[in-house]
Amino acid sequence: MRNITRLTNACATYLLAGGAVLTAAPPSAADYDQYAMNGTFTVVSNGEWAQMNGRYQDQPTVRSTWTVTSTCSTGITCAGKVTSSLGWTEDVYTEGGYFWFVRHPVPDWIPCPDGSTAPGIQVYRFYPAKQDGTSQPISDLWLGEDQTTGASGNCGRNQSLVLNMPLKITKVT
Repeated sequence: MRNITRLTNACATYLLAGGAVLTAAPPSAADYDQYAMNGTFTVVSNGEWAQMNGRYQDQPTVRSTWTVTSTCSTGITCAGKVTSSLGWTEDVYTEGGYFWFVRHPVPDWIPCPDGSTAPGIQVYRFYPAKQDGTSQPISDLWLGEDQTTGASGNCGRNQSLVLNMPLKITKVT
């Protein structure tokens, strides 16, 4: 009888403790605000180190200002919007880690020999960093790449045109 009483008391204690765990509130998005990317940023795509299809080729450096609003549901799952001073607004989000992405269609990106043009897709890929380039979860500096790609077959070429430029994003406010 004593063993049954102990077992009953142990089960009751387990159920009460388990009930407390089950009713605990999940973390709110506010718990992850520190990981979000919010504010105004200076964005520089460095054309001096540009590569066209893997070969270094000087391109104009592109400077813009982004206004970013985002929220994070975990320390590595975030999403929001970017509005660029270059006249576009796109989604910004993370994919399974510290890397953030912005995908932007670029109409008329490739000039063709016949006078027509072909589109490209521009993908910004970046991460929060220290001055030495190593990653850190929370920063006012973001480093990565700005890659624009045209589809194979554009302008009668059987090869995609791919432009890569180093990217530096610095928080202003």
